[in-house]
Amino acid sequence: MLERFTESARRVSVVALQEARGFNHTAIGTEHLLLGLIGEGGAAAAVLASVGLSLHSCRARVLEVDGRGGLPVPGRLPFTPGAKRALAAAVRESLALGHRHVVTEHLLLGVLAEDEGVALDVLARCGVDPVDVRDRAFAALVGIDLAPVPRAARLFLSYRRPQDLHLAGRIADRLDDFGRSVVGDVGECDVLLAVVGPDWTPTDSMRAEVERAAQRAVPVIPVLVDGAELPVDQLPGNGRVADHVTVRHETFRADVARLADVVGYAQPGIG
Repeated sequence: MLERFTESARRVSVVALQEARGFNHTAIGTEHLLLGLIGEGGAAAAVLASVGLSLHSCRARVLEVDGRGGLPVPGRLPFTPGAKRALAAAVRESLALGHRHVVTEHLLLGVLAEDEGVALDVLARCGVDPVDVRDRAFAALVGIDLAPVPRAARLFLSYRRPQDLHLAGRIADRLDDFGRSVVGDVGECDVLLAVVGPDWTPTDSMRAEVERAAQRAVPVIPVLVDGAELPVDQLPGNGRVADHVTVRHETFRADVARLADVVGYAQPGIG
């Protein structure tokens, strides 16, 4: 069956094997094929990138679903029954379209066709619609360009005091209503929100978070609470500091709505 696969499509299986071994898993499943499609870097990877998928985020979701195995498994790893069906479906997709070879887009269609595969669960956890991915894979095969789907901005909240946790949680919950998701790792965020209270001085951990955001060219938005003023002298000098937003208890809902708008302005192309 694999003799019909192009070199790039075969590389997907090689990368999938490496990904499975990286988790100490005992077999190659559709989730590993999905990681292989992204890691191979071909046409299917471009389709997945157009809906906001990254190798880092997909690996994190695979870890959530499958966990990590114990000891490394020696020898060759088999394909799971679902992965085998996905490979067979890729061949059928190629034949149905009158194509002589199986390319990475056909393989992506095969993975999407496997209803019982873990890959669909991973896509769901990433907030991606498999139907949209399928449409985009077909469009790539026939040479039609589709516009990228604006995805929800991923935000990281940086705060200093333990008593700020409750307010940060309220802000996060309200931002979620506007489709702005809060993540727990600066390395995954699109925008960093620095919660600033009165007499604010950043802690070492906050400085490290802001510096890491600056290294990734991630905008920093100061969120002024409890009557705080903008601490210009304390803000990072080498980062992208966007407009600050004041959040008051008496106008909380309206203020956070404005914050959600500022997030969109700070990172164009992201919803």
